[in-house]
Amino acid sequence: MTALDFGRRMHRIGPSGSPFLIVDARSARLCTGLWIATVALAFIAVLTGSAQITALEAARALVGLGDDYTNMVVLEWRAPRILMAVLLGTCLAFSGAIFQNLTANPLGSPDVIGFQTGSYTGAIVVMLLLGGGATATMVGALTGGVVTAFVVFFLASQRGSIRGVRLIIVGIGVSAMLASVNVWILLTATVEDAIMASLWGAGNLSGTSWPAFLTAFGCSVLLIGAACLLARPMRLTRIGVPFATALGQNVRRLQVTAIFIGVGLTAVATATAGPISFIALAAPQIARRLVHSDGLALGPTAAVGSFLLLLADVIAQRVHPDSPLPVGIVTVSIGGLYFLWLLLREGKKK
Repeated sequence: MTALDFGRRMHRIGPSGSPFLIVDARSARLCTGLWIATVALAFIAVLTGSAQITALEAARALVGLGDDYTNMVVLEWRAPRILMAVLLGTCLAFSGAIFQNLTANPLGSPDVIGFQTGSYTGAIVVMLLLGGGATATMVGALTGGVVTAFVVFFLASQRGSIRGVRLIIVGIGVSAMLASVNVWILLTATVEDAIMASLWGAGNLSGTSWPAFLTAFGCSVLLIGAACLLARPMRLTRIGVPFATALGQNVRRLQVTAIFIGVGLTAVATATAGPISFIALAAPQIARRLVHSDGLALGPTAAVGSFLLLLADVIAQRVHPDSPLPVGIVTVSIGGLYFLWLLLREGKKK
């Protein structure tokens, strides 16, 4: 796409025309289908598991007419976990879309760049070294992610802007160093604390409660809204930094804002459920391929991310009912195959 074609397209879209707000038939069908599939998967998650619940019992519990046991299973155990999977799937997918757009590279996700590792470092420092609680852990994850992001941003920037490949390479290096720090912290902790932090570090939605969900929702809703506002200005930068600058865009400020929002979304997910890989890497690419979009496509991306994380959690709980797996193990297993395919595909282009 040339700059002239892009300018004409943006003129037709108008001032409010971000990829999130464009409604075409293909995107509408895709989002509708994915959200229907997500709702159907949520019903499966409510009805099945170690405690079998009938559809009638679940319906009665949802309207406040169930017995104590059914209310506990449906409303206290399963409902907040399902909603948390949907929320964190959206957060991770949005974060991946921002960084892939920022780097113009499908490998440019917080999983690969190292921001998620930085969030994990901040969280375990608070958990194991400072003895902080859930709120302090979330603050630590956010601080660790933001500090890591700006270190990577500083090392990867050239002449006031970020180069995609350079950002990825620097991020991988910083992530490797932080991973060694994380291992050292775990080795110096007590056995009980190390086991607890390791289980949390695998990415786990078990034990999700309504207070935890409401905290995560409150922290993420503003970041999600800010990500939607970034859609149009980031769309301008995809055609090129000189073109965006010529239109009056402050590219450096946009990049710093995008990094802060993307890291914030990753940090919320990491602090709530631990590091969950693959979703941020795969969801934006799957959504863009399905709708044939060259922008952020945040609507389809949110639908894909929510469905993928909920599906992974359903699999994790039911692959071995007597000993459920952390959801992060399932996403890593699937994501490893996707990552290998993506590397091979990118290698064939060169």
